[in-house]
Amino acid sequence: MTTNRVINDPDRVVEDMLQGWIAAHGDTLRIDAGNARVVRRHDAPRRGKVGIVTGGGSGHEPAFLGYVGAGLCDAAAVGEVFSSPTARSFYDAMRAADGGAGVACLYGNYAGDNMNVAMAVRMAAAEGLAVRTVVANDDVPSAARGDEASRRGVAGEILMWKVAGARAARGASLDEVIAIARHAMARTRSIGIGLSACTIPAVGKANFHIERGSMEVGIGHHGEPGMSVHRTATAADMAERMLDTLLPDLPFAPGDRVAVLLSGLGATPLMEQYILYGEVARRLRERGMQVAFRLVGNLFTSLEMMGITLTLMQLDDALEACLQAPCQSVALTLAGGPAPQPQDAIPSPPSAPARTQAPAQEQAARPPAARRTSEGPAIALDGAGGIVRELITAIVSHREFLSEIDGLIGDGDHGINMAKGFSGCGVRLDAMDARQAAQLPAALRQLSQALMDDIGGSMGPLYGRFFQGLAEVLEPEQEMDAALFGQALARAVADVQEMGKARVGDKTLIDTLAPALQAYRQSLQAGAGFREALQAMDAAAEAGKESTRHLQARIGRSARLGPRSIGVLDAGATSCWLILGTLAQSLQRRLAQASA
Repeated sequence: MTTNRVINDPDRVVEDMLQGWIAAHGDTLRIDAGNARVVRRHDAPRRGKVGIVTGGGSGHEPAFLGYVGAGLCDAAAVGEVFSSPTARSFYDAMRAADGGAGVACLYGNYAGDNMNVAMAVRMAAAEGLAVRTVVANDDVPSAARGDEASRRGVAGEILMWKVAGARAARGASLDEVIAIARHAMARTRSIGIGLSACTIPAVGKANFHIERGSMEVGIGHHGEPGMSVHRTATAADMAERMLDTLLPDLPFAPGDRVAVLLSGLGATPLMEQYILYGEVARRLRERGMQVAFRLVGNLFTSLEMMGITLTLMQLDDALEACLQAPCQSVALTLAGGPAPQPQDAIPSPPSAPARTQAPAQEQAARPPAARRTSEGPAIALDGAGGIVRELITAIVSHREFLSEIDGLIGDGDHGINMAKGFSGCGVRLDAMDARQAAQLPAALRQLSQALMDDIGGSMGPLYGRFFQGLAEVLEPEQEMDAALFGQALARAVADVQEMGKARVGDKTLIDTLAPALQAYRQSLQAGAGFREALQAMDAAAEAGKESTRHLQARIGRSARLGPRSIGVLDAGATSCWLILGTLAQSLQRRLAQASA
């Protein structure tokens, strides 16, 4: 470790942080018995109460787990630093909060969170658990007015949790809780100013840069760029600039009662936070608005980033009453007596198995194909499980390379998270019977499960679906020829496209996958053999990866960079190239051995 940090292992900061969190707050909180990445109230679930669930990446403490408590959230799913929790973690948080009245999952608008929550909701539905969702989208600079659905969720989520938690604590129905959460978010607007970068411990260096003496107006909680860069101004000028962006957007008007939430981003002293709050409060008063509720402090941070976020909520009687209601958690406690709780805590349900595969009805719609007869050179699937070991080696050995690429226009954690998921698959394979682990479909299933259960973000579900698709096509068969591999690849690519909604040209892994599949098919149609088709796939994957260097990102977090995303490889497209290239080389080697 070369940087001055208060950590042990940079790859285990989340695990170590959670141990300390529970050591400090174990009187009111606990780790879920079946999932170490779920923090829940000691007395959750409560019979007859709507459960409130949230979740997000670590590094934003006290968000998200700091808002688990009476009158707030019942459980939180915890992701890697700046990465979405896994679908399994969201699902287990939903189960931990379920008291029989349904669960409201309230989370931020990021691609990985959207994918993993959608999978978790399907898993919950398969178990008969009613879950409704509200997506926070309060960050004004991240998308234009009229396109609010594309905006990020930032510190305004806190006010949504507070309002929904208060309503649920008073015995409201799931429909009523969802309605007040949506109402809260519709009236909430946020903006951030960044003054310095932050460093993910496992990366070891900042993945973006703000020039000394400059400020980035509209910055996101992960360092996503904002609207503009300016010379650092006075607190008075910052307040003016932030309000000039927020007030017209709703719009807020003279006579409004408002809630103000002002949060430091991790390194901003409270002294400076209160200087800015004073400027904001004075300007709101001059514009004829009354501050009826206020929160100031390090409420939603971004590791050690220097900067500030400002959130305004336009109040009515219902929202104000919910904000003023008592609550108690690590991050937020309001006096007034304990928050009312309908009935008593109920015993925790037994731990359920992971269900990150397709729901039962979806699987029923995909009956196993009749066993086919191979044509031409083929590879026995029993004994080919070592291919997955080779994929693990390829990704783990390129961990720093992938994170370096990702750091140019992303969080810089792509290689870290991919290596963690693939390494986790290795642990799973080691625990299996050796004969079963040697079967390629079974090994691919383990890889799919490890990625969906262990790494979160958007790559966990996307690559999880990719390897799941391969496994499902191969499972009924004993050997794989060129046609069967083409079918498996086509299914896997279709599953990724269905989940991620990306197209060629969006600067994603689809820019590698789609041309690779097309080249493989065209090669077979032209009369090439299995080995030659794999070579064509490999070459097209590399060309597709290289094409992303000249593309502007149109989907995912890097899309907010606009033209600044041009000139850099996409990290997902690059890891996809490594995967397809390793597959091609592994299969070609086995074909050569079979023909020798």
